[in-house]
Amino acid sequence: MRIDTEPGWLDARVIPGPPHVAVLWPSMFTDSRSWERVVDDLRHKRTLVLIDGWSFGASSDLDRVVGKFNDRCVQGAVAAISQVQNELAAGPVDWLGSAWGGHVGLQLAATRPELVRSLITVSTPIRAASPSMRRQVRMLLPVYRTIGMRGPVRQGLLDGMLTDLTRRTDPEAVDALVAPMSRANRAAIARTVHSAVLNRTDLAWATARVSCPTLMIATDDRGEWSPAECAETTAAMKDARSAVLTGSRALPSLECPTELAALVTDFWAGHAAVKSTTPAVA
Repeated sequence: MRIDTEPGWLDARVIPGPPHVAVLWPSMFTDSRSWERVVDDLRHKRTLVLIDGWSFGASSDLDRVVGKFNDRCVQGAVAAISQVQNELAAGPVDWLGSAWGGHVGLQLAATRPELVRSLITVSTPIRAASPSMRRQVRMLLPVYRTIGMRGPVRQGLLDGMLTDLTRRTDPEAVDALVAPMSRANRAAIARTVHSAVLNRTDLAWATARVSCPTLMIATDDRGEWSPAECAETTAAMKDARSAVLTGSRALPSLECPTELAALVTDFWAGHAAVKSTTPAVA
């Protein structure tokens, strides 16, 4: 499935399943292959639409740094859901987003509630990037454009996204992060990273407006988004709960896929059979 959007097309892979559709948007620095370890469990519960973000997978390269990037991503998500409704199934979708994909899902559910049956965010901080993270990204992006996924760039990215144990013992998980960042279109990937990380804004306003059933999943090894922050956020939302996955940093779909899939399918079964009737906030 190819979705036309203003920044360029988005590529999406469709995995047939039951009538309800779930749209999955991955984390920054990787593509839809990061979901591979949960697909077999999820495909029995939903038809899956796995989107690649701009500059990743088979999607088009981002040709410029984009301000208010999450707004553009939400517009792309709306286009994707419209195409899903035309080609696969009418009605709202279940949104499953990891980090970047969670940011898109939060703003989408807040501003277009009629499109989202339920929302799951995975390792998705709602605050803007911290000063230390911004400094690190600003320092590493020029190096990445020059040398690619080598040396301090490779080490910094793996340290930030995967636990020590995963880096030592799981080469397949490492490749799911390294391979998408090792493509020839480094300048385009750098523009996407700049747009998504350095231009990331606070999404507390969105959490206050989300009305659909929501599950926010934190991990025990990501300082930027702690289990306590996650629980505090969901406690203030209309129809939300939190969960914690242990032994993972930023990519539990790679590091603890069985546990993540169980959380997702249990949530879909118990909370997302029908769209929430809570009125949307205008």
